[in-house]
Amino acid sequence: MKKFYALSLILFALMLVFFLPEQAEKILINKIPQQQPKELAPNDYWYQVRAYPFGFSEQEYLQKIELVKVEAEAAMSNRAVELGLSWQQEGPGNIGGRFNALAMSPTNQNIIYAGAANGGIFKTTNGGTTWFPIFDDNPYLSIGEITLDPNDENTIYVGTGDKNFGGGSFLGNGVYKSTDAGTTWTQIGLEQTAIITEIAIDPTNSDRIFVSTLGNTYEKTTDRGVYRTIDGGLSWQNILFVSDSSGVIDMEMDPSNPDIIYASSFNRINLPFQAKVSGPDSKIFKTTDGGDNWTQLSGGLPTSQESRIGLAISNVDPNTLFALYVDGITLDTKEIYKSINGGTTWTSMNVPSMVTNALGGFGWYFGEVYINPYNNNHLIVPGVEMFMTTNGGTTWSQNVPDWWTYEVHADKHAILFLDATSYIIATDGGLYKTTDNGANWTDIENIPVTQFYHIDVDPINAGIYGGGAQDNGSMSGNGLDINNWQRLYGGDGFRMTFLEQDAGSYYFETQNGGLTYNGTNDVSMSPSSPDRVNWDMPYVINENNSELFVGTSMVQLMDFAPWGFYQPISGDLTKVGMGITQGLDRYHTITEIELSPSSDNTLFVGTSDGLVWRGNRNTTTFDWTFTNITSTLPDRYVTAVRCSPNQPNTVYVAFSGYKLNEDISYLYKSTNNGATWQDVSGNLPGITVNDVLIVPNYNDDYLFAALDGGVYFSQDAGTNWDYVGVDLPFATVSELDIDYANKKLIAGTYSRSMWSYDISWIDNLIDPTGLDEAEKNKMKIYPNPIVGVLNYENLNGDLFSLYDVRGNLIIQINTSKYNKSGKIYLEKIPAGTYFYQCGNDKGKLVKLP
Repeated sequence: MKKFYALSLILFALMLVFFLPEQAEKILINKIPQQQPKELAPNDYWYQVRAYPFGFSEQEYLQKIELVKVEAEAAMSNRAVELGLSWQQEGPGNIGGRFNALAMSPTNQNIIYAGAANGGIFKTTNGGTTWFPIFDDNPYLSIGEITLDPNDENTIYVGTGDKNFGGGSFLGNGVYKSTDAGTTWTQIGLEQTAIITEIAIDPTNSDRIFVSTLGNTYEKTTDRGVYRTIDGGLSWQNILFVSDSSGVIDMEMDPSNPDIIYASSFNRINLPFQAKVSGPDSKIFKTTDGGDNWTQLSGGLPTSQESRIGLAISNVDPNTLFALYVDGITLDTKEIYKSINGGTTWTSMNVPSMVTNALGGFGWYFGEVYINPYNNNHLIVPGVEMFMTTNGGTTWSQNVPDWWTYEVHADKHAILFLDATSYIIATDGGLYKTTDNGANWTDIENIPVTQFYHIDVDPINAGIYGGGAQDNGSMSGNGLDINNWQRLYGGDGFRMTFLEQDAGSYYFETQNGGLTYNGTNDVSMSPSSPDRVNWDMPYVINENNSELFVGTSMVQLMDFAPWGFYQPISGDLTKVGMGITQGLDRYHTITEIELSPSSDNTLFVGTSDGLVWRGNRNTTTFDWTFTNITSTLPDRYVTAVRCSPNQPNTVYVAFSGYKLNEDISYLYKSTNNGATWQDVSGNLPGITVNDVLIVPNYNDDYLFAALDGGVYFSQDAGTNWDYVGVDLPFATVSELDIDYANKKLIAGTYSRSMWSYDISWIDNLIDPTGLDEAEKNKMKIYPNPIVGVLNYENLNGDLFSLYDVRGNLIIQINTSKYNKSGKIYLEKIPAGTYFYQCGNDKGKLVKLP
């Protein structure tokens, strides 16, 4: 466990403020700012980290990622044997992650393909009991669509790019084809379209294929719309283009006539800190000649500026169509429209409020309607919850458990019908199956595609790993029981910390600084101290002094954590504090805090706008002074600040960066507390460095670095770096830690869960912050202040006595029967100061109201 750094916190009310739509900032790009939909925050975060201060070319990023994979594979034969070992999957398998696409064999319902938002493709041949990856050899693991050739189920087409999210890390490079049921793949074009949304194959001619694309949402481009190939992908023609800021999100082929196709478009641009998810291009088009000519449909459809449109066509009667419109303002369901004459005229279905509110205010992320191919009257609208009608819209009902029960995860996307009453849904937390039209559900996937923001190793329970993940909360477990990880806390999970001295206790964090102790005590900001906060707010715990440091725009300190109150100990440490107020304030925040392992009185701080600071506490007055030590460091987003466990004055800083004509990675070291800096990136590839881990007891010669494309190792203090291991999918590695007891390097990835790597070849691998046997057996009494229950461990006497300030005995307990560990319930004693004695130990306790 990294004892001296963990990470984040802030008031729930503050979250609401930051989630409100705001005018987007101009500092990063020269574009007219748009309103920022609140639900784009995760996307904003990923892009913000990599775009500051000038934005970056998406194509540059994609090209670098592909090149890094090629170079890493080419260099494998020259590595030392210890760097060529296999990574081991630790999980979780059972928590799940985001899925966009489903496909099934037409002859065998047990053969199913599932496409993850950024984790590749998984296949099952036994109906979901077990799954295995089939796309990991490719550098683009973001999947938007999977389609099987109706004439040959072993021929599979895959569209890359995340059609629901559109974040920078989730773009793709076109269409892939397999002719051996997913064993091998070939890229067949449309690389520039970035996000593939649908693939339709002519059942009378497998070489004629239609592909709808959303396009690169980070720039205006003509590489959008509907494409057609008549030669199996050797060449492509754009047959429907709407505008350079809108793409086609849905496409349906008439099951009785492949020349009839319907396509829906909407405006979709997501530039740094500004997004456009509605506009004048929300339209439905129809072709009756295979795409040579298109007609915009009207006949009762909205003509106002709307958002996403979802389409469904009846398999029983292809003239029956449904279109779900997402309202351009509320971003929820505006209405579902029905046509019974092939789209000539449409009538409103007058859906009830449960359907209107199903999308939770972010219909651009859902915005779909499904029709049961066996029953024209059975419609399903997936969203945060999921609703259906079985009588053509006369009545609607919820057909999943409430999302907060986690029986079926919130945020439903794709639906795959197996028969009239059986179907599988793809959610942000995995795959679920019903055989009775939603009365009962079974989690059928154990697939490790969790997107970890941060990880931690339990210092007390050997081999237990934890972390916080996108949309799946905080969790813990390991590969020995990979499909039984424990879900500990909900929300978007961020920095989770196992405590060393408070055994069995945790800090959990949710988005925008929502910090919780043990999942029961909200460690919120004081109402008098609201402030700007990062989506991933940093915090650090000093257990020795019961101190909690959090980073907003300033550093704030809580004494008697987690029951105390915050006091600012610095001014604004971002560029806003320097008078540079360009851009939205919420994007000028502290991103990293590190407490020196050699001194409780020294802090290091990094910000989202490229500043690095050192804080020093006066040991007499206890005041803090912060010094700007940015000096010659680059003006980039600070992704990591790490103090050396070996050298008292040594600190490392990592930055992100994807800039045109700049093949640089950013990793720096100071041996004098930030007075001067040296570049230690060596030959690291020019992609974002997310974390650096300094191996103890090697004089800082041994370093590991987590990048957007794998893990690297240096044994010469950063002069030379080598790619670590084999079998790790080519994914963003968010953070690293060491399991000292089992001599493993632990890596959290943002798409493929958690992995471990054997580092037993590193001699003398000793945890510098680990507890020796004497420390483990030391008497512990916590928490202090007391809230109601006092925990004790390893008491050195049989009698525990509690006195008030006048020396009156308040309570005395014989603790011997508890084997020196147990609980004392003190809810009924009044608030105040008390003193305890047990054996040779004495101390002071504070009881809060």
